[in-house]
Order: sequence, then C-alpha cells, then structure tokens
Amino acid sequence: MDDNFFVRLKGRRVSNRFVRRFSYITSLSLFFLFALIVLMLSTEGIPLIREVGLKGVFFDKEWLPTEGKFGLFNFIFASFYTTLLALLFSIPVSILTAIYLSEYLKKKVAMYFKLIFDVLSGVSPVIYGFWGIVVIVPFVRKTIQPICEKLFPCRIFLSDNKSGFSVLSASIVLAIMVSPLIVSISEEVIRAIPFEIRQSTASLGATKWEIIKKVLLKRARGGIFAAIILSFSRSIGETMAVLMVAGCQIKGTPISFFDASYPLPALIANTFGETMSIPLYKSAIFLASLVLLILTLLGNFIGWIILLRIEEEQS
Repeated sequence: MDDNFFVRLKGRRVSNRFVRRFSYITSLSLFFLFALIVLMLSTEGIPLIREVGLKGVFFDKEWLPTEGKFGLFNFIFASFYTTLLALLFSIPVSILTAIYLSEYLKKKVAMYFKLIFDVLSGVSPVIYGFWGIVVIVPFVRKTIQPICEKLFPCRIFLSDNKSGFSVLSASIVLAIMVSPLIVSISEEVIRAIPFEIRQSTASLGATKWEIIKKVLLKRARGGIFAAIILSFSRSIGETMAVLMVAGCQIKGTPISFFDASYPLPALIANTFGETMSIPLYKSAIFLASLVLLILTLLGNFIGWIILLRIEEEQS
C-alpha cells in the first residue's frame, strides 16, 4: 500500500473524531441553554414568591400590580379552560378523521390529505388569529351566543360580554390549530397496527366498524392519548392566536363560554413592556413564564415517552 492510502485513512479518522466531538458539544450546549433558561426564569421569579408566598401567587385571584397583588390563578385557570375546551372540540373530529384516512380511504388519496394536514400544521398562528377575528368572533357574537342564551339560560352560557372575543372563540381557533397534529399522529398509530390483526378479526365475522371500535382503537389508544397530550402542550403555550380572539380582559375568573379569557401566554406577551415601572412586576411575568414552560415540557415529555414505548413494542 502506498503512503497516500494511510494519509487518507488518517484523514478520515480525524474527520470522524471531529464530527463526533462537535455533535457531542452541540448536544451538550443545547442542554446547558435549556438549563440556563430555567435558571434565569427561576432566579427572576423567586423574589415574588419570597414577597407574596406560593399561596398568594397561585391561588390569589387579584391581579393589581400597582397595589402589589400578583395573583396568577385566573390566568392559569383561563389557560386550562381554553385548552381543555379546545381539545373537547378537536378530539372527536380528529380521531374520526384519522380513522377515515387509515381505514376507508385508499392509501394514495390518504397521502394527499395527510399532506394538507401537514401544511395546516405549519400555518402561522397569526393567520389563524386573523381568521378567528374575521369569521369566528362575529359568528359567536351574532349566532352562537344568542341561541345558547335562549336555549340554555344557565351560568355557563350567560355572560355580560357581548363582543364575541371569548373563551369559546379562542377554543374554536385552538381546536382548528391542533387538529392536524392529532390527526397525523393518530393516523400513523392506527395504520401501524399489523394487517393480520384486521384480517383475523374479520374472519370471525366482525364488521368493519366492529374491527375499528373493538380492536384498532383499543390497540391504538396509547398513541392517540400521546397525540392528545402533545396537542395540549401546543395549545396551552399558544400566544398570538389566543391573544387576538380571547378578549384578554381582567374581569375575574372566566366561567361562561362567552366570558373574556386571559391565558398565561397572552399575559406575558401583553404586559412585559410594563414590567420596568412597577416593583415585582418583572418577577411576576418571569414566574408566569416558568409555569408555562413547566406545563409545556411536562406535556411534551409524557407524550413522547408514550410514543417511544409504542415504537419499542411494535419493533
């Protein structure tokens, strides 16, 4: 062998070692960056906890920064209220859509529909928010709210807010935003179930719907649950679309579907510019950011753990 061969071999080893170490450093730097974000949010939020206490921050309903009251309860409640209502709207439609794509449509046609859902997932939240202002808000104000007030005269359907910017409007927009994610993951999980299981169940005389209801959905429930959890994480952290249609008024805890909602992301986006003039205001916003980060990460972690376990079982 000539000397050039050994030179090339040494060069490949050096480049391989460089790529390996560079990848390791990059991965480590991302972890340290995340740790730095958590440390910064925690450090900035601690002064408020020391001053007011955990109970005063998380269970107090009053948000009066000029009086030193920084209760986050209404904002956290609004975030969960809006998100859970959005999932209530999106889950049945999304699961039925996933079933139709995986079990009834031809695979080639289903691929085109999946492409459309993937495109919808990448649409900017501002577009959804603008569409919500133009279409959803007037529809809620002129049609849904009057009908509900006449047919169901109870607290959850009655509200002094007649603007249409409400919990319901924000939930509908969020439901449309997260549906493509639930459809995409659920369809993949259902389609991944071996064809032999469908065939053996059909040989016992089961109908198509019985196979779906009693076999496929039962085996795919873990993946569908993971899709719901991941959608929850995206919904609860959504800012712009919610900010544009939720109303964002501080008028107590939202109870009715038609009350204005003020979720945590909207609070952070709306008020951060005011934090410099009032003591502890900055600390309250950083603490709200930390709470939102924890909720989002927890949902993502649970969802991806479930999906990884499903992949291991299938492999």
